[in-house]
Amino acid sequence: MRNSGLEVIVHILFWVGTGWLIVSGFSIQSHEIEVINGVETARIVRGNGLIYQLLLCIAIAMVAFYVNVRLIIKSNQKETSKIRNSFLVLLIVMILIYISTGIQIFKDSPPLPNDIAFGIAVFYFSLSVAYGLVKNSIDNHQRHQQLMLDKKQAELALLRNQLQPHFLFNALNNLLSMAYPSDNPKLADSLDKLSQLLRFLVEYNMTEKIPITKEIEFLKNYIDLQMLRFEEGEVNVRFKVKGEYKKQKVEPGLFIPFVENSFKYGTEPEKRTTIDIEFDVTNQHSIIFKIMNSKMITNTNGSGTGIGTTKKRLELIYHKKHHLNIVETDSEFIVDLSIATE
Repeated sequence: MRNSGLEVIVHILFWVGTGWLIVSGFSIQSHEIEVINGVETARIVRGNGLIYQLLLCIAIAMVAFYVNVRLIIKSNQKETSKIRNSFLVLLIVMILIYISTGIQIFKDSPPLPNDIAFGIAVFYFSLSVAYGLVKNSIDNHQRHQQLMLDKKQAELALLRNQLQPHFLFNALNNLLSMAYPSDNPKLADSLDKLSQLLRFLVEYNMTEKIPITKEIEFLKNYIDLQMLRFEEGEVNVRFKVKGEYKKQKVEPGLFIPFVENSFKYGTEPEKRTTIDIEFDVTNQHSIIFKIMNSKMITNTNGSGTGIGTTKKRLELIYHKKHHLNIVETDSEFIVDLSIATE
């Protein structure tokens, strides 16, 4: 908050200072020399029309300054698109200044020369580009530092809790060796899937990125275990993977909160429900994930902390490289997530 207040003060001083210099330097209409009692006195005559036109140019340039900065900082487009948009802003400013300075309100004042008016526009436009690029670089650096800090904290939390997954993983393997598939195949298969889930948590959560195939396998094992809670036919999960290219790498555990959410709020014993899950990996540079489920529990309160944490992870790891759209109605919950993997 303190930095924001200081930044506002610096901006005010900048516009007041540069505005005063420009107006005082270019509003001179003529120099008059008076001789009083043999003493020559020089007097500067400033044109009201020139002052008005200069202030008008500065006002237009000020609006364009912040519009251009916002386009540079906030835009999710590529650098070429940002450059094109910036020059479009400059062109519009030039047109507005040319039109506004052509209107003469003070008839006794000469018009402001176009080279001065356009020079003011180019001056502030250049500063806006420099300011936007520097601010964008600082924001990216701070975001990277925050990502590193969050990642270290997550790794520390994982190390603190690693004993439990390892212990459970080893215990399940022992139980699995004792469960004969011929005697109870469903139990043996369930233990195997649970063992694979814990293997994923132990082995892959320490890595930075994993192949999307591993993430999909993890989700399928989780779904199979969730289905044990329901009678046959109660929950219909339609899991679809489009595309042959499956080598994209993704941050582990990004999609599981949405699947958890669908079972938490979209299923209910003794009622028939459907969950649609789709991965589109057709494009080797992106992953598209969609999930849709009926809402059996209406009071979701924003769908829980897991999705909120995922939103934060997406913003930190895939800043300006993802698009998340969540639509929640009285009867449905729909998630549409696209991630640029490169």
